[in-house]
Amino acid sequence: MPCSSLFVAAITIAAFAAPASAATVRVPADTPSVQAALDLADPGDTVLVAPGKYAACLVWPSTPGIKLLAEAGAGLTVLDARRLDQVIGIYSGVDSTTLIRGFTLTGGIAGGT
Repeated sequence: MPCSSLFVAAITIAAFAAPASAATVRVPADTPSVQAALDLADPGDTVLVAPGKYAACLVWPSTPGIKLLAEAGAGLTVLDARRLDQVIGIYSGVDSTTLIRGFTLTGGIAGGT
């Protein structure tokens, strides 16, 4: 009896300890803005942005491991801050698995200390 209880306990712990599979949040198919997609993302998720020009003064969430990827590359996917602020403000929540790739960033104001 103790062995079977131990086995059940081990299976239960393994089920809760198993990492959730990463999701892909698509802009604009799943959410209309890049910021909304970043805010929805969990650790390890990918935010995949369709070609286009997006108004963006993004604040990176405190969520490690988010991948922000342009579906078609920098020539076709633009994040434009329209001279209002930084294009992407990253203050916390990044680690070695965080990735931003494939965008043209424009219209940002340099800042920071």
